[in-house]
Amino acid sequence: MTARSIATYSPDPIAWRHATMVFVVFLAAQVIDGVLTYVGVSVFGLHVEANPLLSTSMHAMGAPRALLSSKLLACVCGYILYRTAFHRPLAITAGLCVGVAVVPWLGVVGRLLIAP
Repeated sequence: MTARSIATYSPDPIAWRHATMVFVVFLAAQVIDGVLTYVGVSVFGLHVEANPLLSTSMHAMGAPRALLSSKLLACVCGYILYRTAFHRPLAITAGLCVGVAVVPWLGVVGRLLIAP
């Protein structure tokens, strides 16, 4: 690539539209995971959190602060991936967050709401 072709580079608008949707899914997954985690640890206790770093942070500074800070950090990292056009790693991370964090908490909280 020459200097002129780099200067006139125009990103594909369709790719950025898809990337924006992936980023929104990532942000929604972070918010949902944070809320479900808070509900789970409030009802069952801090011992149900499977992430040892997050569990230790919750013991040290309380669940709301630990969850808020960890989710804000995740959102900032996701934004950096989005803005620097690392869309595939962002999509993989969003999928992992939904599959590994949100779905298990939905099962736990769902059983809590359905149980008599």
